[in-house]
Amino acid sequence: MLRLTLTRLFSVMACWLLATHSLRAETPLNLDPFPLASEINQTERSDPDYRLMLGGIIKINGLIRSDREQRLNANLLRTTWQLPSGYSPESGFNFMRKQLMDKGGRVLFECAGRQCGPSNLWANEIFKQARLYGVDSSQFYAALELDQGHVALYAVRRGNGRVYLHMDLLSNDNLAATELVELVRQRGYAQVVQWPESRDIAVQSLQDLLAEFPSRNMVLVVHWRSRDLDLSMTQSQEAADRLKRTLVEKGASPDRIDARGVGALVPSVLGSRSSVAVVMMQEK
Repeated sequence: MLRLTLTRLFSVMACWLLATHSLRAETPLNLDPFPLASEINQTERSDPDYRLMLGGIIKINGLIRSDREQRLNANLLRTTWQLPSGYSPESGFNFMRKQLMDKGGRVLFECAGRQCGPSNLWANEIFKQARLYGVDSSQFYAALELDQGHVALYAVRRGNGRVYLHMDLLSNDNLAATELVELVRQRGYAQVVQWPESRDIAVQSLQDLLAEFPSRNMVLVVHWRSRDLDLSMTQSQEAADRLKRTLVEKGASPDRIDARGVGALVPSVLGSRSSVAVVMMQEK
């Protein structure tokens, strides 16, 4: 009888410890943990070239590709939780997303299901967590910008029914210095990162590009979504002129910068975005 009582007592204590584990564990940005979730893994390190994906991903010729991404030099805090049985990936994802938005988060990109790309790429190539390889149709992803840095949030259900929630918090971050330079060097052009969401960062990256290629001139091309083609041409040219004017105010020579607005003439460049700036460097 005593042995049975002790066994039950230990069982109750074990359940209590499991239930309170997520409440005691520290969460990034002092966010509330998902109720009864178990922290599976947490690591912290410096990452000089973190790829923050701002579009769905695919693999081409062995390389991960996305329509848009940012490469950041940051301190990375990586955390993975397992949600309790009976909860969906969407419930965990929305629980954390709402808290991030309440803290002033700005969504740079988000997707759900197959539009995100293969789950095995997110798990093994982006987050380096094999346990995050789940059912493509069950996944949710968001990239957010906060005053404290950037966040990549991901949730998925595995084939065995287990649901995982993952968060990468990037603090003290800045654009990897070589990102825009390398893209222009490889392809001859690149989208201007963080424009128009974070204009200061975008302008700094363009200044770096001008310094890297002193013998070349810059061509800025702004694309703008609108059902009215004439209006889109006017608005895109105004935006391109403002971007050039800011660079000139920062010390760039106006003779080295050609600003052009092409409106909605090339809708494929815009994708799901309302405006995109593309930069090219041409020989003088």
